[in-house]
Amino acid sequence: MNRKKIIYSILKEVQAGNEPKADDFGVTQGEFADIAQIIKDEGLLSNVAIAGGRIVWLNASKITMAGLEYLEENSPLSKTYRGLKEVREWIKL
Repeated sequence: MNRKKIIYSILKEVQAGNEPKADDFGVTQGEFADIAQIIKDEGLLSNVAIAGGRIVWLNASKITMAGLEYLEENSPLSKTYRGLKEVREWIKL
């Protein structure tokens, strides 16, 4: 699992007004919650809700300045990122 790519994808999708889910990435709810916790702890998104270490809500989340900086710092990923429809294959690259 490439956490950096998953974080990048989550930020891009929230920025676009989407709410990514664990199933989109082929990871467990627990793994997705761990990644969401990293995003929350680093202040990359606001309004990240995590319950019981397994359930994540990103529907009210907004990208923060730190999140925008993360996207800029990882801009080479944008050249190959094609959205949630192809995210599982992209993560493997």
